[in-house]
Amino acid sequence: MSESALIEELTKRSGSITSGRHLLVIQDTTSFNLNNHYYRIKKDNGIGTIEDNFSLGFFLHASMMIDAFSGSMLGFSDVQLWNRVYDDPLRKHRLANLPIEKKESYKWIKACEQTKANCPDAASLTFIEDRDGDIYEQFARITDTRTNFVIRVCKNRLLSTGNKLYETLDGLSCAGKYELDLVGDKRKKKLNRTAQIEVRFCKVCINKAERNINKSIPRNIEVYAVQATEVGYDGKDKICWRLLTTHRIDSYDQAIDIIELYRKRWHIEQLFRLLKKQGFEMEESELETGWALRKLSILALNASLRIMQLMHATEDENAQPLSEVFTKSEQQCLEQANQQLNGSSTKLMNPYKPLSLIWARWIIARLGGWKGYTSQRTAGPITLKRGLDNFNQMYYGWCLALKYFEDVGTQ
Repeated sequence: MSESALIEELTKRSGSITSGRHLLVIQDTTSFNLNNHYYRIKKDNGIGTIEDNFSLGFFLHASMMIDAFSGSMLGFSDVQLWNRVYDDPLRKHRLANLPIEKKESYKWIKACEQTKANCPDAASLTFIEDRDGDIYEQFARITDTRTNFVIRVCKNRLLSTGNKLYETLDGLSCAGKYELDLVGDKRKKKLNRTAQIEVRFCKVCINKAERNINKSIPRNIEVYAVQATEVGYDGKDKICWRLLTTHRIDSYDQAIDIIELYRKRWHIEQLFRLLKKQGFEMEESELETGWALRKLSILALNASLRIMQLMHATEDENAQPLSEVFTKSEQQCLEQANQQLNGSSTKLMNPYKPLSLIWARWIIARLGGWKGYTSQRTAGPITLKRGLDNFNQMYYGWCLALKYFEDVGTQ
C-alpha cells in the first residue's frame, strides 16, 4: 500500500466519527533523526535533512482530533510527511521571496484545509498550535463560522495602533489569578510545582507584514490576545504564554478556557514521545529504505493513538465507546481473550463493564505482562504497547481460525 493510501485510510476512518462533534485539532511537527544510519540509507530514498539542514531524516506533521467536551481522542484529520533536499546552502535565500504555498510553513494551512475536508459534518473546529503556527495567513484564510484558532505567539507583532503586542499585554491590569498544577520531568530534573498564574486579555488588531507578497488577504485582522504569566518563580521554565485566538473573550473565565485549551497540546507531545522514545523507537529502526520508514511511521502513529486512548480510558458512562478504538471483530476477539485472562479469584477478574474501553485496557495490559492486582500501579505506555503487539498477533491467528472453520463448514 502506498504512503498516500495509508494516510487516506487513517484520516478517513477518523473523520467518519466526527459528525456533530465540537473538535479540538492539535497540530504539530516532529522529525526523525536517522543520522545513526547515515552510511546505510540512501539520501534520496524518501529522506533528506531535518532542522539543522545536516542530519539525515524526515518530518511528520500530524493533526490530532479530540472531542472538546468528552476529551476522547478520535484520530487524525491530516498527516503530512516530507524531507528537505540534501545539501542546499541557498535554501533560506530561495524561500524568502516565495508565496506561502511553496514554503514548509504551508503545512499548517494545508492541514487546516484538509481537516475541514475530512470532517465536513463536524459542528466546530478549533485548531490548537504552538509558536511555529503563528502565521498571519492562517487567520486570514481559514477562519469561518465553525473554525477557530488558539495559537501561541511567536513574535512581538506590530498592532494597528502602532504599539507592539507584548508591551500592550504587559500594560494591562491583571484580570485575575489562579493556581496551575504542573507535572515535573524527571529526565530534565524538574519537580512538580503549583504555579501562580496572572491572566491578562484584550482584543487586538494584528497587521500583515510588509514583506508579505499575498495581495488577496486583508491588511489587518481582529483577534483576541491572552497572556498567562507565572509570578513568584524565576526558573528557566517559568510560564509566559501569549496566545492569539479567534474565539471571543469577554470575561476572565473565558480567558481561562483559552489557556486550558492551549494546555491540551501536551497530548500531541506525548504522542510523539511514544513514536520516538517510549514505545516504537522509530529512530532505531533497522529498515533499509527511507520510504519504508515513512510508511512504518504512519502505522506507528495509529498504534500510538490506540495506546493513548487506552491510557485515558475511564469508568465514566460518557467515556469513549469501544467501537471508536476497536472494530467489531476485534471486540469479539477481546471477549475471548478476557475469558482466558480472568483468574480463579475475584481479585484477578476483569472488574470493569464488559465492552467498555477501560475493560479493554485491562485485557491489553494483562497481555502486556501486567499482573492485574489492584495493588499494582496502572499499566503504562510500554506495557500497553507490548499488550497491543501481542493482541494483534492473537487477532491475526483468531481470524485465520475463523476462516478455516468457515471453509470447513461449507464443505
